[in-house]
Amino acid sequence: MGGSSERRARATIKDVARAAEVSPMTVSNVLNGRLQFVSQATKKRVEREIERLGYRRQANARNLRVAEQRSIGMVIVDESPAFLADFFTCQVVAGLANVLNGADYTLTIQGMPEAALAHSMIMRNFEVAGFCAMISGNPAERRNAIRQLSELDQPVVVFQEEIAAPGPDICTVRQDDRGGGRLVADHLLARRVEDLLMIVPRQHWPAIENRVAGVRDSLAASGGAARLTLLESASESFADVQSAVARHLSGHAPPGAVIGANDPIATAAMLLLLDRGVSVPADVRVIGFNGFEAHRYSRPRLTTVVSAAYQLGERAGHAMLARLKDGAFARQDHVLPVHFDAGETT
Repeated sequence: MGGSSERRARATIKDVARAAEVSPMTVSNVLNGRLQFVSQATKKRVEREIERLGYRRQANARNLRVAEQRSIGMVIVDESPAFLADFFTCQVVAGLANVLNGADYTLTIQGMPEAALAHSMIMRNFEVAGFCAMISGNPAERRNAIRQLSELDQPVVVFQEEIAAPGPDICTVRQDDRGGGRLVADHLLARRVEDLLMIVPRQHWPAIENRVAGVRDSLAASGGAARLTLLESASESFADVQSAVARHLSGHAPPGAVIGANDPIATAAMLLLLDRGVSVPADVRVIGFNGFEAHRYSRPRLTTVVSAAYQLGERAGHAMLARLKDGAFARQDHVLPVHFDAGETT
């Protein structure tokens, strides 16, 4: 990602007006919804040029009658319309919002699939001082989304992503998911488990990729005969996870252990096993990931890796506020630890 000198000059409201052959006031009317002054044909022409030129309103370009912008944008790239139903996302957003609230900043949240990011309202029209982002998708899709955010010339904090060469105004805040994956596999290998089944959702998330990589690290380091099978579920929903596990068991013997990419996945798999008369942990050991409060309600109590999701949000909020005050991120990568919580399922 190049520096600002490598980016094209940002389009101005005058550029849009000139291209659309209207006055700057007409462009302003379209941007601010004063459509009683603008014909439908003119509105479409102005919107077409806004899109073509990549124009975006900027807080620092507004006139002095407008107060300092005190809002941060939170972009959640997720294929699911119920993106805020995810426990991890909720915890991150809560930690971030509470830090920003304490500094008298608001948080503007928009979720969308990756294909809609470039044309989303938060990218095009919302006036925010910086962006935080949680991005799903394969690595190429995630890199593309980060590039789009970086081209807005505003500070960006990206959750749960590792960036080899971040731009000068990008900061990553993540937890040690790969280390967590190693903890899971080390725990199972110590109990002489040789057949591991790990259930992952079809939708790609960088945290889950790192959890899988950590399990593989441990198996490779052991030099033993333990093997890992990845089972993909259509989604993280209870029904989809149970359906995927049922299909797998129709052609395979139960594994020595089931690893859920998160606690709800692990719990759904465990309940299917129990319903089929498979004993946990005597026949199959089960481990989850994230360790939010809900995992304590399962019986037997789930073994899991406890995430620092709320603290990730807090860390991102403090990093963004310091960047807005000082003009640069003091650190470009923050990694928070996870810890293993041995329950009753292993």
